Amino acid sequence: MELVDFNRFVWRQDPSVPGRHLREAGGAEVIEDIWNLTKQGEQNLFLGIYATLSTPLDADKLFVLVRSAWRSLRWDIPIIAASTAHIWHGEGKVPTTLITYDEAKSEEDVDGWVSETTEIFPAYGAEKKTLDDLRYDIGQGPIPANDYDRQTFLYLIPYSETKFGLLLRTSHVPVDGSGVKIMMTKLLGHLASYIVDQAGYTESENARMKWGTGKEATSLLPMITEILRQDEPEVRDEQGKLISEATKAEPRDGPDFKSFIEPPFDPKTSQPKTRRFEHRFTVEESIAIHAAGGIGKNGNTEKFTVNHLVHGALSLLPLYDNPPPPDTSALVFYYGLVDGRQHLRKDYRDPLAYPAYCLGMSGLHIDASLFNKFPKEDKKGLVLAYAKEVKREYMKQAAYPSLVAIEPQQADLMLSAAPPPPPWLGPAYAADGKGAVYLHPSYVAGSQGKTIIEVDDFFVGLNKCDPGPFFRCTEWKGRMILSVDYNEFAVSDKVIRQWMAQWADLLLAVAA
Repeated sequence: MELVDFNRFVWRQDPSVPGRHLREAGGAEVIEDIWNLTKQGEQNLFLGIYATLSTPLDADKLFVLVRSAWRSLRWDIPIIAASTAHIWHGEGKVPTTLITYDEAKSEEDVDGWVSETTEIFPAYGAEKKTLDDLRYDIGQGPIPANDYDRQTFLYLIPYSETKFGLLLRTSHVPVDGSGVKIMMTKLLGHLASYIVDQAGYTESENARMKWGTGKEATSLLPMITEILRQDEPEVRDEQGKLISEATKAEPRDGPDFKSFIEPPFDPKTSQPKTRRFEHRFTVEESIAIHAAGGIGKNGNTEKFTVNHLVHGALSLLPLYDNPPPPDTSALVFYYGLVDGRQHLRKDYRDPLAYPAYCLGMSGLHIDASLFNKFPKEDKKGLVLAYAKEVKREYMKQAAYPSLVAIEPQQADLMLSAAPPPPPWLGPAYAADGKGAVYLHPSYVAGSQGKTIIEVDDFFVGLNKCDPGPFFRCTEWKGRMILSVDYNEFAVSDKVIRQWMAQWADLLLAVAA
């Protein structure tokens, strides 16, 4: 593997444009950009939250305060005003992707940015439309569509004087799913302070934010390769033995899902349209699923986390949909995504310290042949067997000594492969964990310490062009939530609902 010049990823001044800062995108950042360019906005990212106010506000007043909070957030996290640009190297060649940030020249410049990137949708609130409806209506195209275009937006739906929704829409290049939650937490913190004392908080924020000086650029977050911890934490198994690095196998064919719309979706002639669908377990069901992985439960001789069970059950969906032959050597393959924030330096390891892109990735290889070793009606046995496979792969992944540091080399290898891989037909998965780790449920402000904003619900989603859907599992206020983003022109709503019902049924079977 060739050595990588990590200086490419360090923020620097653009010598030809005063006030412009830029760095080369690296690792998964550049992969996200190539997908956006070549797959009509694949993986553009969304975060929606539904919230309750303790103090009634009319819609116009709330929007003014939301915009003020958005302005404050830019000073804290300048990448919400960043753009993406390219150095083109000729037809058929991969461009160099740049992340750029232009310093605000004045208060008026910031006002213009706020106006361009925020919008209120009162009609949606009046008609009781959801944030998913709004995302579907306004979020289908790639962002940015052109170099230096805006690529992060905030939308407000007022439902009543105490209920509202916010939808954050952004390019996936500078930020990941945990990052958008951190952004929203910081935004809602500002909003709560503006609600309690608009005049006083505006005065203090104006004293802090010196627009036109370029000082906000000092808060541009470094790429993860610049702030890695000195030593990766050791990973040991349940007997305390140190796990050695495992050799990754190359993924073999399938099994992929087969129940797609015919003829297959062709991105060269059609534009994709993404929808999101979810299944929510009750609190009681969620508790039972958590308990199902305990030692002694279901005859378990080892502990399984809820994510082992969820990911194991998900791995069964393409096998039920497209059963492998008895002698199969195939794998259910995933790009295994890992939140890399615990791999960072101590000053960036706090849950709210790094609202940028911080995912590690390695291949996960789940043995398809296990499917034929159980009766198909033995849902519990199959889920537990595949949970064990998932756990084994997770432990191998955790033992890699440079899971985050190697991201630039991985991206260079992926982009150097020719020809590009065919459209993805299997499942993709993100284990989002407990939502409250990065998205705080409540926001206190003012001298009396009163709760001003309560987050009732949230979701994370992304756009899909490839036929293979993107599945997620998260937990909010004690309830497990399964969700899926899918291209409705590649796979039908009916099939998606069947897959989601089966996923939930498998988890309830193991919890019974």
